[in-house]
Amino acid sequence: MSGIDLNAPALDPPPGYTQNLDNPPNHNDAVIAVYTVLILITTIFVSIRLYAKFFFLKDPRFEDYLLLPTFGVYLGHCGFWLEMCNTTGHFVHLWNFRVGGMAPFYRNGFYATILYEAVILAIKPMILLEWIRIFASAGPRTAFNWTCYILGTVNVLLYIGSILTDSVSCVPREYWWDRTIMGHCADTRNLPIVTGTLNAVIDLFILLLPQAIIWKLQMSSRRRLGVSLVFLVGIISVGSAITRTVLSFTYAESDDVTFNFSLAGTFSFIEMTAAIVVFAAPTVPKPTYHLVKQAGSSIDRLRGSKNRSGADSLASGTTNSKANAYYSVNERSPSVALMKLRGSRSRASVRPSTGGESEVELALPEEPR
Repeated sequence: MSGIDLNAPALDPPPGYTQNLDNPPNHNDAVIAVYTVLILITTIFVSIRLYAKFFFLKDPRFEDYLLLPTFGVYLGHCGFWLEMCNTTGHFVHLWNFRVGGMAPFYRNGFYATILYEAVILAIKPMILLEWIRIFASAGPRTAFNWTCYILGTVNVLLYIGSILTDSVSCVPREYWWDRTIMGHCADTRNLPIVTGTLNAVIDLFILLLPQAIIWKLQMSSRRRLGVSLVFLVGIISVGSAITRTVLSFTYAESDDVTFNFSLAGTFSFIEMTAAIVVFAAPTVPKPTYHLVKQAGSSIDRLRGSKNRSGADSLASGTTNSKANAYYSVNERSPSVALMKLRGSRSRASVRPSTGGESEVELALPEEPR
């Protein structure tokens, strides 16, 4: 294939469109902005989750140890997808690509796709395990637990198959992104439709499974609503998965594969981000409230200490300043020293065997005092 003209257009433009091979319009800035914002949001949620389980509860589970490597793979996906901005660019129509520009674009896209599949393979079983642990304290949930196990298993098998298919569908593998070399690929255009449909169904189950249990919990309506809203973050993931599945039908029939690849990939990233947030969200409210309250109490103590120190200095020096500070911590803000994760529950009322109470209460908004 040495006779291929790498400067030739990859596709003739459709009627009414003007070809632009030298400076094709793209939406790289929008992609960079979306990725930057969502990476920041994900980092915040992951950090709070790790803080909550390793330092606040001091009770990390198997899925918590998986979170950090999963987040690393997520960042790896982001790196490859953003690197595509340095090729011909994102959201560029195929007729504005040169033949030689497709290989760098699709090479980064290939690795970004594999890493996306690896994240989804891990994060959804992690969410389902979290559901089982959280709602263990609500009583025996045999059907609920088995549904979670089955969905997790289907998800793992689905994405192992998808990763293997993408990895071996082209011989040599480089032919996946570089059609200027000798090789061949299996027809996998319908694979995104199959995986996308099953993926959306799994997302929908993950979204709906906790709701029936949440609204049966023995707590105020305000707290039930607060917990329910935390779990409904999954709506974003479901919406993105459904949109990506719909786009897969378009992708399978369209010749404008580069533009559609960017579009479907962006929704895949949103879905992946939402899934990580769904996993971390139940642990966010209580630790965040705890940190804010501690920060506020520290500021109050600092201000109170300065005010008392100044008054004591004017009256009789600084002899009693330490005693006043001690009195401030123990009398003015006893809740700082006595604050516990379980809110209004006493230790005697907690069943330590499941850990479910501690994890579900992380998602509970504070009751007004």
